[in-house]
Amino acid sequence: MNRRLTAVTRAASRRLSGWKCAAVFCGVLALGMLGCTPQEVMELQLAGGINHLRTEQQVQPLSVDPVLSSVARMRAEDMAAKGYFGHQPPDGCDHRCLLQRKGIQMAWAGEIIAWNTYAPAQTAAASVNLWENSPSHYATITTCHFTRMGTGAASGAGGRTYHVAVFEGDAPGCPP
Repeated sequence: MNRRLTAVTRAASRRLSGWKCAAVFCGVLALGMLGCTPQEVMELQLAGGINHLRTEQQVQPLSVDPVLSSVARMRAEDMAAKGYFGHQPPDGCDHRCLLQRKGIQMAWAGEIIAWNTYAPAQTAAASVNLWENSPSHYATITTCHFTRMGTGAASGAGGRTYHVAVFEGDAPGCPP
């Protein structure tokens, strides 16, 4: 890692705490070293924030799955393009339908969604904060059943950014 990137990361670490620091680090690292798009950076920040919330509750972090990520991105882009917000899209094919179309055999599956109008550097953190403070979303994030996730982000009209996380798994030792 170059010196400037290290200095930026250290400065961010002193100013931020918890998952926010991890999200900033992922964003700086992704932009500085991987050449990721802003959309991909937001998706990395969402995944980092979700895994931080899980580890705070002593729940195993989730692996990021490319198929689940493609479904989450499809869902975010669909909401942004069609101007709706909901788990049930106009065409009726929700996250479970999309997972089945991609050949995913599901034991447990879930989806959480959010939108906001924060600046790109803050939008993912704002959505993770919303999910953390919503009992039903937080329960979805921290359930022991899930083993993998995918995250998606898309920009829509009116400065809205849509975020989606899709979860799947059947973790051993998790009560039914």
